[in-house]
Amino acid sequence: MSGGFEANGRELLEGIPPAWREPATEVARTLAAAGHRAWIVGGCVRDLVLERPLKDLDIASAARPEEVEALFDRTVAVGRSFGIVVVVLGGVELEVATFRKERGYSDRRRPDEIEYADSPEVDAERRDFTCNALFLDPLDGSLSDPTGGLDDLRAGVLRAVGDPRARFREDGLRILRMARFLASLGLSPAPGLLDAARAEGDSLDGVSAERVLDELGKVLRGPAPWVALRTLHDGGHAARCVQGWSEGDAVAALRPDVLERLGNAPGLGLGLAALLEPAPLGPLDPDARIEGTLEAAAELRASRTDARAAAGIVGLRAELERAAEAPPPEGAEESGARVALWRAPGRADALRLALAWAEVGGDAARGRRLDALASACDALDAAAPSDPVELTAAELIDLGVERGPALGALLQRARHAALGGAFTAREGALAWVRAALR
Repeated sequence: MSGGFEANGRELLEGIPPAWREPATEVARTLAAAGHRAWIVGGCVRDLVLERPLKDLDIASAARPEEVEALFDRTVAVGRSFGIVVVVLGGVELEVATFRKERGYSDRRRPDEIEYADSPEVDAERRDFTCNALFLDPLDGSLSDPTGGLDDLRAGVLRAVGDPRARFREDGLRILRMARFLASLGLSPAPGLLDAARAEGDSLDGVSAERVLDELGKVLRGPAPWVALRTLHDGGHAARCVQGWSEGDAVAALRPDVLERLGNAPGLGLGLAALLEPAPLGPLDPDARIEGTLEAAAELRASRTDARAAAGIVGLRAELERAAEAPPPEGAEESGARVALWRAPGRADALRLALAWAEVGGDAARGRRLDALASACDALDAAAPSDPVELTAAELIDLGVERGPALGALLQRARHAALGGAFTAREGALAWVRAALR
């Protein structure tokens, strides 16, 4: 273990939730009985040292996959060719890997060849950053730190294991991971790390859209996502990751600033809306912005649910900005339409996004109009019924309304009228419809 960083292994073990600590200990004891010392490895140890919540727990040892499978009743060979077996104990799944060396990354993702190893010191050499090359014995609390990760954490530095250019060349996703760790761990890049990432930027071309989206999702669900996005933009990497970004694009350079105003962990829907909305400072064309957001989300292989969530926020942002430009509502229907807009799912995120873009775009007047709209809509919403009368299509058909677009339009008008206080009972609603049909 490298000296200098005060980390007590036994105290670290106490920081593991019992639901994970107990099965991890059982796995380690079983492997030890078969002659193999087991170690908790990687990000779990790093997060324990930093006193951060754990996301997972992985174990590594010199035991070969077939040995692991023979030692435990329930296993899943999720990555057997890479020495990885999932052990299932009491409903808890633990990834158990074999120490290994790796050679050649012709697809810039997976090693062309692996060779099993017998020690954490050898296994550490294939890992991306020193803070992820930490090993903790779950039985006695011993720490192994072959690459000086503890000292780097103590100094607040993110450092690659070995040659950073080689690490990034092996797998371009490590450039995104670098940006995420700089943001989420609050670390500073080691000398030469950012230059190495820029020099190996082409390696991102070999990273699938699905892997990019997965990493961006972790960024957007974590702390300080703007730091990660600014790192990617400044390094010339963002255009390789997100459709619509380009080096030298003034609007693209503002997107990290928008994220900063949205705060920590904006989430995937709001985060993608901030990153993917086309021409967010240009003329207001809601349909084009929604369509462009959906297209960009599809390029990232976002799920339909996530793509629609992002596009929905973009569309609501446009509706809010239109409402902010319009005169105050007159009559029950117009007032109710404002209430319906204010109660729309995603409205809070859309307003945050609209205000963020107004601020970074230097449009203080737009920001004031949005603030005024929010105050006015709050007042309308407070006065509106919480459970407004809802007419059915069948009721309108009974009143002589034909099926088709006109039926839907009248139902919406009736909903707005109810929210605006035009009536409070079903009889009044039906009378309102009859009057509307005259």
